[in-house]
Parts: sequence; structure tokens; C-alpha cells
Amino acid sequence: MWFYRSPSSQRFGTTRRPLFGSRSVCRLLILLFVAGCSCSNNGARVLRVGIDKGWYPVDFGEQTAYVNGYTEELLLEMSKHSGLAFEVIAANMDTLIEGLNQNRYEAILSSLPPYDYNRAKYAFSNNYLEIGPVLIVSFDSQKMDLAHLAEEMVGILAGDPAVYILDKYPTILIREYSSIPNLLDAVAKGEIRAAVLDQIPAAQYVGDLYAGVLKIASQSMNDQGLHMVGCLGAVEMFDQNFKTLKKKNVIRKLLEKWQLSA
Repeated sequence: MWFYRSPSSQRFGTTRRPLFGSRSVCRLLILLFVAGCSCSNNGARVLRVGIDKGWYPVDFGEQTAYVNGYTEELLLEMSKHSGLAFEVIAANMDTLIEGLNQNRYEAILSSLPPYDYNRAKYAFSNNYLEIGPVLIVSFDSQKMDLAHLAEEMVGILAGDPAVYILDKYPTILIREYSSIPNLLDAVAKGEIRAAVLDQIPAAQYVGDLYAGVLKIASQSMNDQGLHMVGCLGAVEMFDQNFKTLKKKNVIRKLLEKWQLSA
């Protein structure tokens, strides 16, 4: 079903096996996409994508393998439903953006923030994986958000930048914890009303050790996430295919399979 392997790249397409372990140029690439892109041996369109599987500067810790598994399978599903093949080119934190600027690939998968100065150089897809902070409450709690927690105690990991989100709600009482288990135990025992934690570790803990005890009560509280960055034509095709998979319920199943939602 799949083919192609080299020290720096892997291809994902309808006839391959998975092995995943400048403005002017972009305009030209868009025209190439419209014309049919580069082609594999079976005529499928091929999109070269750079990926740093360490996801710097985000540290997913033990969940890195789950994020990589989800990303790999997402590309596989896109290939099945669209006929678009992906050639994944391995990079690291030092060479990922450099490779994009030097046109070694049309796009990258990254957490690069969509700041204005980045958008001036690249197109950004919608997030294919939300990784920002979410609200965690006891399993039997009513639906709520931070606005409902005035005068309540909310826990957060020491040093977590999500504290700046809580600062927007001056009546919330904040308590810091040194570890995720200590933080979530405090919610489970009723010592605090809720906790704020990044989506990826929150999903794994709530879906496993705290299943039926805690739940995620909010969407991501900011726009932090993994997305495609690069040429407009590549990004638009990625967004279109992702939207199709979401309608088919494929995305939800993948997130559940890789323990990235709860």
C-alpha cells in the first residue's frame, strides 16, 4: 500500500506504506498545485511536508509518541480520502523553518504562532490539534467556564504561562501545584474547584487515571495548536481535507484513539 524511504523523507499516499517514526515562490507553487502538483508513480499529487517530530518549542513529554501517531494517521487518512500523497521530510528545531524558506518542502507541520509577522511570510491552516489550556472539573459538575468561578479556588502548575489567562479574572483565587497528579488530585478531592492544564496531558489523565472522576469542561482557552504553515495552495488543500475528515467523524475517532481528547 505504501512505498519510498530515504534517510530524510517518507511518503504517504494511497499506494504507499507508512514509515513515520517567499511569496513569489509560493505563487508559483500555487499554480503547480492547481495544475496537479508533482506526481508520484501512480499519478497522485505529492505534497512535501517538513516535520520536527520533537515539536520544539512545545514539550509534549510522554505524549510525544501519541502526537506523532495522530499526525501520521491524519496524513494517511487524508491520502485515502483525497488521493493526495505526502512526502514527509524529517527536520529538527534548527532546520525546519530554514527548509521551508529554502523551498525544500512546500509546507511544515508546526506550532509556529500565527503572529502578524509570521502571517506576512506564510499561510496558516486551522489547527489540526488544539494544545492550549483547558478547564478541568469534577465529573458531576455542571457546565462552566472561568466566568463562573468568581471567588473559587482554581489550580494551575507552577510556572504555567496559562496563569496570564487567569489574571483576566481577578476574583478567581489561584493555587499553584508542583505536578500534574497533585493538581488533579486536588480537584478530585474537592480541595479546589477546578484546574487549568494544557489539552494534551489533560486529555490523557482525564481519559485514563481520572476517568469518571474528572472531565474537561472547556475548549482550548487560546489559539495555540499544531497546524500547517507554508504555501497558500498547500494550506488551503490541507484545510479542505481536514474539514472533510471532520464531517466524516474521522478526526474525533483519531483523537480518541491517540488519547488526545476526553
